[in-house]
Amino acid sequence: MLIRNAAPVFGAVSNPYQQPGEWHVSISARNLVSNDHYSGTEEQVHRQTLANFVTNRQNLVDIGVTRVFTNRFSATLGVPFVNSSWANRDPLSPLPAPRREVEQNGRGLGDISVTGRYWLFNPDTHRNWNVAAGGGLKLPTGNDGAQDRFAGRNDGTSALRYVDQSVQPGDGGWGVMMDAQAFWIIDRLMLFGSGSYLANPRDTNDTPSILQILEIPITPENQDLAFNSVPDQYLARLGGTMALWKGFSASLAWRVEGLKRYDLFGDSHGWRRPGTAMFIEPGVSYSKGRHTFSLNVPIGYYYNRRPNPYTGVAGDATFPRHIFLTSYSMGFGKS
Repeated sequence: MLIRNAAPVFGAVSNPYQQPGEWHVSISARNLVSNDHYSGTEEQVHRQTLANFVTNRQNLVDIGVTRVFTNRFSATLGVPFVNSSWANRDPLSPLPAPRREVEQNGRGLGDISVTGRYWLFNPDTHRNWNVAAGGGLKLPTGNDGAQDRFAGRNDGTSALRYVDQSVQPGDGGWGVMMDAQAFWIIDRLMLFGSGSYLANPRDTNDTPSILQILEIPITPENQDLAFNSVPDQYLARLGGTMALWKGFSASLAWRVEGLKRYDLFGDSHGWRRPGTAMFIEPGVSYSKGRHTFSLNVPIGYYYNRRPNPYTGVAGDATFPRHIFLTSYSMGFGKS
């Protein structure tokens, strides 16, 4: 299942307010390995037994630049970079031979985003709690038709082919971004909640799907899946952060992220892997002056690969057991 969110984690610091006139630069990373297959909520353990599982490796870095215009409004430019891979068993190394992988890679600039956020209540009179609403655009700057040279499924011949949807740097669509954040400070504890939704009105792009990549014949029954879809995505978190000592904080959150079966706007044709994953997310952060470092490790406990849209045909997708989220941010300008 493809999720491309590597933005800084809300709730990593004990005070979410920023000062007017400030600039903030952040570097955030999302790293994971995913090779456990699910269809619905059932794990396909036979994929491990037969050693024919897919291995997804995702390495995503997001550079964010935020300008704080007033004590209530800020804007953020997010520039992601992707270095990911999708690998399956080499057809020239069948069982009982040891597993050997054929890897396809997607690298490059991802889809740039521009987001504005506004505190609904005046921070000067709401020091201990507030709610922010945000919105913006995702631009189709990432390559949605990346290619790599790798062996084919049938004869093992190496050729230049399109890579799987999950490692494409971009999705080819303009997107509408919506988010909300809220916090409540009680002494050294900050409770928080956040949610974001990316709506992609475009139906499909022009990139052949995994069916064509794996040289599976296109028939009237599966022709709707011949090209990649441009799906919606969502993320929500709910938790708390406790200030410990000398700039250190610890956090614990519930996290859910997923890819929609049906989009909020427009049609939902093409190849997609809709699903939901839930995690328990512990984290630590350290702040000194204008510098903040954070590490969060969501640990998965629930996975659901939902049926394909329209047809209801069951599919499968890999999900990660855990994700590594790291971030560094620095503020400068007016203090």
